[in-house]
Amino acid sequence: MDDLKQLLQEKHSLYNKEKIKIEKELSKLPKGSITKRKIYHQYYYYLSFRKDGKVRHEYIGKTEPVKLAKQIDRRRQLEKELKKVKEALRMLRSVRPKIV
Repeated sequence: MDDLKQLLQEKHSLYNKEKIKIEKELSKLPKGSITKRKIYHQYYYYLSFRKDGKVRHEYIGKTEPVKLAKQIDRRRQLEKELKKVKEALRMLRSVRPKIV
């Protein structure tokens, strides 16, 4: 029984560390999505995001922002991982009182 408690504690600390690591990386990445607008036969790129409950559009430029697109994709991937980690932590918390 003690082995099981120790295993659960190890998993809990592992998921907590992973959660902190993901949240730290998420804080460095941009939020939102890239919007492409066509104005007079020319394309312009904007970063669209929510701020203070309103949608904001920040001008990026005329060339397609490849680096920014990769950062946004990475953010979405990390958000999915964070959701899984939080679910695992919830499951561990629900099991912990029953064993202790």
